[in-house]
Amino acid sequence: MSLVVPRRRRTEINVVPLIDVMVVLVFFLLLAGRFEEARTLAIVPPAADAGGASTTAASLVVAVDRDGKLFLEGKPVTRAALESALAAQATKAPATEVLIVADERSLTGAAIGALDAVAKAGLRPRLLTRPNR
Repeated sequence: MSLVVPRRRRTEINVVPLIDVMVVLVFFLLLAGRFEEARTLAIVPPAADAGGASTTAASLVVAVDRDGKLFLEGKPVTRAALESALAAQATKAPATEVLIVADERSLTGAAIGALDAVAKAGLRPRLLTRPNR
């Protein structure tokens, strides 16, 4: 007969994997929420084979729908208001990147007008495209 009484191990919950999963989920939700604005406007970006992947997230999103209407961060805006908003952003943060999302069926003039407004403000423009299938 043994006089040693076996001790029960105390159960421990390891929270490090839980924290890792939560960080990944928060990161995913932040990215998914950022691109949801482009989907709500029913814009189909044109396809391009030579487009590169963006390494940084855009600070502003300018959208051009099928009818040539301009949207800044999902809100309808006129060309003059877009230029003034971009100029104000350039004074706050001159290294701001502006993502231009234009529908592939939109008039080229509206997308070029948005690109021109970004260039006049001195900000860095990027055009959103989708890969060819």
